[in-house]
Amino acid sequence: MSGQPGTPETCGTEVLPGSRSALDPDRAIKPGRHGLSPETVAGIQRERLIDAFVQVVSERGFAHTTISGVTEAAGVTKKTFYAHFTDLDACFLAAYQRGMDILLARMTEVYDAAPTWPDGIHAALRTLLAALAREPRFARAALVEVNAAGPKVRQARIGNLTRFRAFFDAPSLAPVPVSVVDAIVGGIYSAIHVQTETGEAEELPSLLPSLTYFVLLPLIGREAASRYLSES
Repeated sequence: MSGQPGTPETCGTEVLPGSRSALDPDRAIKPGRHGLSPETVAGIQRERLIDAFVQVVSERGFAHTTISGVTEAAGVTKKTFYAHFTDLDACFLAAYQRGMDILLARMTEVYDAAPTWPDGIHAALRTLLAALAREPRFARAALVEVNAAGPKVRQARIGNLTRFRAFFDAPSLAPVPVSVVDAIVGGIYSAIHVQTETGEAEELPSLLPSLTYFVLLPLIGREAASRYLSES
């Protein structure tokens, strides 16, 4: 198959923001002579802040998230926070974009490996739903709390949704109007959003048969799409 919906980097081994505790002892920087370069220290601190942000915002909601809360969860000072981010929106944007890049790269990998376009869509959706179910904190931040963030974060959400259009650009598929693709992507997003907002992100994989059918029905017909209703 062809098409590059995700990023060129392979992110299959990367973990979604919020999946690791920022206070994990293995991520601590020992005081004194630790032998780490300033760049390495800065990178560790930034990653801890991103993970802490996702953890805090998923628990408290963006409206009740503060820089103090994030720095406490990350085990760093406010000075360290401002060395990496201008405000909470900038931290949110970094976490959100990192997670979306990872998700899209994982989806692209299985999509490209599938023998047919419908199988690729099915595999990509399975990967997306499973990843969000495993990491409900990132799912809540990226799907629910993103709506309460500032304009740059909300604009990034719109931009990332348009990246899913590439999954509908395949040689075996007749050209699909962009408006139709966006409507399909919007329907998927809405279904995942509802289940995440109600605190049932762990059950997202149960949506796979119906969402695959929803995507394929208008493009390959009822008979061909129906076989995915019984596959997980």
